[in-house]
Amino acid sequence: MMNDNRFTLIALLVCGALWAGVVLFQSSENLANEVYARTVSDPAIEEAARAQLADVQRDSFAEDKEFCGLLAENADGEIVSRTVLVGDHESCDITYFDVRTLYPLATYHTHAGFNPDYDSEVPSLIDVEGDMASGMDGFVATPGGRFWHIDGATGVARQVCGENCLPSDPDYRECSGPPIAEQYTLEALRERAETAWGAC
Repeated sequence: MMNDNRFTLIALLVCGALWAGVVLFQSSENLANEVYARTVSDPAIEEAARAQLADVQRDSFAEDKEFCGLLAENADGEIVSRTVLVGDHESCDITYFDVRTLYPLATYHTHAGFNPDYDSEVPSLIDVEGDMASGMDGFVATPGGRFWHIDGATGVARQVCGENCLPSDPDYRECSGPPIAEQYTLEALRERAETAWGAC
């Protein structure tokens, strides 16, 4: 009986050692793949956002819904896009993710199809405030094909390139509202939002 107990104890110790080895190996592998800081450049992020938005613009127009997503850096230093989400005509909920093997870089979203009742050629206050709350930069594509960058730290929205820079909605037409500036602070966007907006 004593020999049987000794054999059982030895077997348990061996199994425990093997299990500990597997856990340690997986832990070291995970640590090696974790991303704690970004290494990609701002121009690379901007180019990736532009490519993603160009890909989803036409579907956004066809469905008349906002499309949105997140850009992240993986352990190989590559910029990847999380699953593109589909919202409604006025919004798209970019759900934050917590994956240690991906480092979040920026949000991106479209402004759906052209609607003469919306001032959709500039980022909205909600767009800017959302990016500031997340602490990430954001990129916006408009029905007229404009491409905007939002600084998540300062709240400054900068027009990277103008009308038809990205695919534009065939129904798009210029409106007689306030002229579109190359850059907006949060306060300037508030003032624009308070300006009477007449339909096109």
